[in-house]
Order: sequence, then C-alpha cells, then structure tokens
Amino acid sequence: MSKLEEVIGKAAAGVDEVIHEWQEQNSVTSTRREIPQIHLSLEEQRTLQAGLASLDVTDSASGIRHMPVLGLLLESVLCTEKIQQLRNFPQAPEVAMIIRGLPLDPQLPATPYDLEPGIENVPTLAGAILSVLQTLQTHPLAYDGESNDTVFRHVSPKHKRETEKSSYGSRADLDMHVDNPHLPLTCEPVSQLSACPEYLSLTGLRCELDVPTRIVAIDEVLAILPACVEEELSRPNFTVRRPASFGKQGNVLENVPLLYRSANDGLYCRYNKASVETTCANAQFALQLFAAAANHPDVVHHILLQPGDMLIFKNQQTLHARDGFTPRYDGRDRWMLRVFGVNDPARVVPLDPHQPYIVRA
Repeated sequence: MSKLEEVIGKAAAGVDEVIHEWQEQNSVTSTRREIPQIHLSLEEQRTLQAGLASLDVTDSASGIRHMPVLGLLLESVLCTEKIQQLRNFPQAPEVAMIIRGLPLDPQLPATPYDLEPGIENVPTLAGAILSVLQTLQTHPLAYDGESNDTVFRHVSPKHKRETEKSSYGSRADLDMHVDNPHLPLTCEPVSQLSACPEYLSLTGLRCELDVPTRIVAIDEVLAILPACVEEELSRPNFTVRRPASFGKQGNVLENVPLLYRSANDGLYCRYNKASVETTCANAQFALQLFAAAANHPDVVHHILLQPGDMLIFKNQQTLHARDGFTPRYDGRDRWMLRVFGVNDPARVVPLDPHQPYIVRA
C-alpha cells in the first residue's frame, strides 16, 4: 500500500463522522424518498395470467414481437390509476418502482444453474415483464458478451462463476454500481458502441430472505455529501473498465467523469466500485467518500422480491448492490430475471438485423 493510499484510507475510514458533522453544520436530514409500489389484485393477476396464456411468448423474438399486444393487455387489466402511475414513471422524480404480484407460471422449474437458459419454462412471467416495459415505452435489449440471443438474463448462482462480481456470481459481494458504465450515458453521443441502458428490471422467481437487493438514488447520496465531492466526481479523472459480466476485458474508458449534471438533462452517473479507478489524490478521496455514503443507512433501500414482484429502476440515476451468499444448489436458490431497457433504439448498434435486440458493447 502506498503512502497516499494509506492516508486516504485513514481519512475515508471516518466517513460516517465526516457525513454526520457536515449534516449537522448544514441542517441536512435524510432525503430518502419512498419507492412507489403497484399491487396487482388477485383478480387482476388472474385476468392477466389468462390473457398471457393465449399468447405464444417462448423466446425474446416472439415476446418482443408481441409487445404492442402485451401492452394493450396490461392496460385492459389494470385500473386507470395503476396504468397512469406506470406511464408517469419515466418523467417522475422517483428513480425506482416496484410492481408486486405479476402472474407466475403454474409449474416453476428448478433454479437454473446453466449459463443461459431460455424462457420456455417461464413464458407467463416473461410476457408480464414485457407488458410492463411496453407500458413504459422502453425497448428491451441485451449486450453482446453478456448474451447471445436473449434479453432475459437468469440471475442465479452458476457453479463455475461463484466468485465473479456479476449477476452470475454468488459468494462475492456485488458492491454499489451502475450497470454497463463503460457505455455512452444518455447525455453522451453514441458511435461504435451502444448506449448504456436507461432502465434495469429485476423480477423475482425465488427469494432468499437474507439476500435483499440494495438500491440508492444517486441524488440522495450526493445530498448528504459536501458539494466538493460532486465537483471532483464531475472532473475527467477516472478510468472505467468493462464489467466482469462480459467475461473478457475491453473498451476501457480513460479520462472521463463519473457524474454529469445539468439543469436541462438532469443527473447521469457511471459509477461502479468494481471497475472504476483514478490516480488523482483528490478524485480518489472523493471516490472513497462517495462509496461510503452510498451505503449509508439514511439513503439505502433493502428490497426483497417475492415471486412475481418486479423492481424497475433508472440505471444511470440509481446504484444497486447485494451481499454475497452461499448457494445450496438444491434447485431452490435465489433466482430473478433481469431485463435492460433503452428509450431510443436509434442509440444502439445491433450485431444482426435478425436479432436487433442483441447490441454491440
């Protein structure tokens, strides 16, 4: 450990005290907003399940092809107030929303431990997820290197990837992060690489009660820190590596800021604790303070997704994490479906015109 790292480490170790003192001096209290929730009634759940049974959603291609119909189905099932809440979410100040009680498939198979199973065993839930994304007017996609042919990623333990810091890992902690931060943010132009996803959804199939998903709104993290932290994170002093979920390194960003904020475009972030580095002392100290504040109990939400519960959040305005856990490999381990969404399909670079939802990253 270098002398600089030692000094920064000692200073950052007292970050709780730093934050507390700054809050007292500036009369700052917790700004954590509650996460809005939509609860499907039993009747709505059964009606949606019956409607989904008549649609042939067996893979990503068929599901995306049916999305207009899926959106109309959801609108016909949910009351006007719930549909309006979904439609308002993209422009709402809230960065996350939970939809509870989506219909499940009658015979849920064992938690999948192979790398990339299809959705043929969970077509009802897959169709329900796409119906929500259609109502939000976002476009599902997956990135080359993470997926070959499906927008649905099965977030479950994998035998040979237990220590990997990705959704396929289990024993390693997944620290606070934005997904795919090496890609152009919404406020940046795209060229050879596709845009960073605006949305990330996680839908529960099996829940581990002691392994919640933790999320935090980035603006609420910044609100409990001195302004100088945001100033440092907004300077082009950082290197961002491609995440481990892609399997191999590449596309390293150098000399970029982690934060962008403007009056017109809002706040955008590419922070990922596992893949961000800096050699600048001030930037490193700001990074340490930001990392500690992002786990402060005043701002963190702990979310358990029961089967059929869907969490969707704005990826570039939200950080998410989970603690490591020990898988049992008994067929009942933690299992979720992850789907990304982008607002503008013109900002992605498809690899194959026959699979426009698998894009370059």
